[in-house]
Amino acid sequence: MTGTLLLVDDEEFVLNALVRLLRTEGYNLLTANSGPAALEVLAHNEVHVILSDQRMPGMSGSEFLSQVRGLYPETVRLVLSGFADLALVTDAINRGNVYKYLSKPWDDELLKTSIREAFEHYELGRRGIQFTSIYENTQEGILITDGEGCIQAVNPAFSMITGYRQDEVVGKKPSHFRSGRHGEEYYRQMWRALLDEGKWTGEIWNRRKNGEIYAERLNITAVKDPQGKILQYVALFADITEHKRAEEALHHQAYHDVLTGLPNRLMYAECLELALLQAARRQLKCAVLMLDLDRFKNINDTFGHEFGDKLLLGVAGRLQTCIRQEDTLARMGGDEFAFLLPLVSDIRHIASATDKILAAFTRPVSVEGHELFITPSIGVSLFPNDGNDVETLQKHAEVAMYRAKESGRNGCQFYTADMNEQAQQRLELENDLRRAIERNELEMYYQPKVLLADGRIVGAEALIRWKHPSGKFVPPSDFIPMAEENGLIIPIGEWLIQDVCAQIRRWCDEGLAVPCVAINLSARQFQSQNLPDMLALAISEAGIEAQAVELELTESFLMNDMEANIEMMVLLKRMGFALAIDDFGTGYSSLSYLKRFPVDILKIDNNFVRDVAADHDSAELVRGVIGMAHGLKLEVVAEGVETPEQLAFLREYRCDMIQGYYFSRPLPAADFAALLREGKRLS
Repeated sequence: MTGTLLLVDDEEFVLNALVRLLRTEGYNLLTANSGPAALEVLAHNEVHVILSDQRMPGMSGSEFLSQVRGLYPETVRLVLSGFADLALVTDAINRGNVYKYLSKPWDDELLKTSIREAFEHYELGRRGIQFTSIYENTQEGILITDGEGCIQAVNPAFSMITGYRQDEVVGKKPSHFRSGRHGEEYYRQMWRALLDEGKWTGEIWNRRKNGEIYAERLNITAVKDPQGKILQYVALFADITEHKRAEEALHHQAYHDVLTGLPNRLMYAECLELALLQAARRQLKCAVLMLDLDRFKNINDTFGHEFGDKLLLGVAGRLQTCIRQEDTLARMGGDEFAFLLPLVSDIRHIASATDKILAAFTRPVSVEGHELFITPSIGVSLFPNDGNDVETLQKHAEVAMYRAKESGRNGCQFYTADMNEQAQQRLELENDLRRAIERNELEMYYQPKVLLADGRIVGAEALIRWKHPSGKFVPPSDFIPMAEENGLIIPIGEWLIQDVCAQIRRWCDEGLAVPCVAINLSARQFQSQNLPDMLALAISEAGIEAQAVELELTESFLMNDMEANIEMMVLLKRMGFALAIDDFGTGYSSLSYLKRFPVDILKIDNNFVRDVAADHDSAELVRGVIGMAHGLKLEVVAEGVETPEQLAFLREYRCDMIQGYYFSRPLPAADFAALLREGKRLS
């Protein structure tokens, strides 16, 4: 027989939800939106189980089910209602009008199970089998005491939840189950409500027989005689421990970073808000430190996000060693972290903290066997000097952090008022840079490289120039670091390579003896997996050989993940490209690593060349690099040669090539071609 289930609720969305939940259970579903409407349905249909709301206009669920009991006594009646209706529902249960009480919001599986039990109950009733009382079958624990609070009876669900048998608790008081989590005032308020209002509803932590603390959603009702004297207390409760744990997990997730477990942006803002109030009250300062990892995007692009996440975990652990107990460290997202230093009385404490953070990154971070040198840029803003609210202080700390990056990275900057204007100018410049390629504002210049042995031009370095719409040239030192940070260096680098290769082709077509042209590769370009394919396509489309192009790589970034970098260098070398290490001497590599790099040329940084005639240390370094390079069969280029004294020094120590203003500034392609035609030589 197909069971017929009547759903009664005045809320249409509740009825729809119940129908969706139960339509696959095999019942014949009928619905009504009020008690009178339900009675009309019952008059024309054989209904086996009714699930009714308690609170309905005109006729309550208790009144409706009371009539149903008189008219259709075999129908099994369920109430679905909130705990606020417990007194009425308890009365309906006591009168036998209701088989079971289910609470809103309902648990889907519990509701379906209860309805299946109701149909079983109906079938048993038809066979004349006496059902056990609701008291014995309900999923909720029930505890009944006398008027003095001594336990008289408990139901099986009570024993299932608490672990206590009925004979172990009869005669005791409910205080026997106290967890110790609530103070005496909590219980005083409970008893005050029971005495004044006859009921109490709330959440409470109690203790099971095995000692485990658990959470209950508890409803207590006072049962009174006609004269108002309390005869008994009936407690109905459900175990909500898992629900509470889920709540706590959601709360933790809302306020903490999933990857590192550190406070997140939301929690940081709340901590800062509280710290500002405390600092204002005590007339002290607060410091907001924003920290961003330098060139982290390069690492993510090279090794992937999973590797990057592991690196962030290592960084978070290292940063945690730099804070005091009263400080807050948060991950704001990506590779950005924030420190809160509350109640600062001496600004020197802030400088000490930033020094400690910077010192923590002098050692490489180890991830999956890779030793990575990673550095932070830190910006600092102070309350009340730089702002009086959370948003302003964080914004100013970020502005200072970007200034630290622009100033060479791996450092700290305190916010100053003029940084806002400079930050706005930087943003406008970045927006203009995004359109520079499509507007044909970028142009390549070429600086000759001259062989000291005979003064001939034997090469050139391709240098990018940007003519801003304002008509002024933007220095590469201003826009190249910006392009590296925002990722524009990839399309700019690709355009550069294609443009240089095309220019070499044009010079060849003009009959010029074109020397090898050097192209600087950024860290992001070099670590991109499609670099070989992109280079191969560029020389193929231009119709030139790989030998016409020299690739310059910066020493410092080669030291991060050296094995992978060597593998890429070997591949490029096999393709026919010449390889040079640019700015040699400025990185933190040991010279012993040099023999592992498959390079052809070393370029000595102009900072050392500049001082060779006046500074002993610079002269010794340059002499050492030239001697070591020649010992490894490498050629040496000295950059930044501007004076006869520098030239004489380099000739004396047999430097192979020079590059600098002494011979020529970087030139547009046409002017460089004129030099080649002229056959200009170094005198």
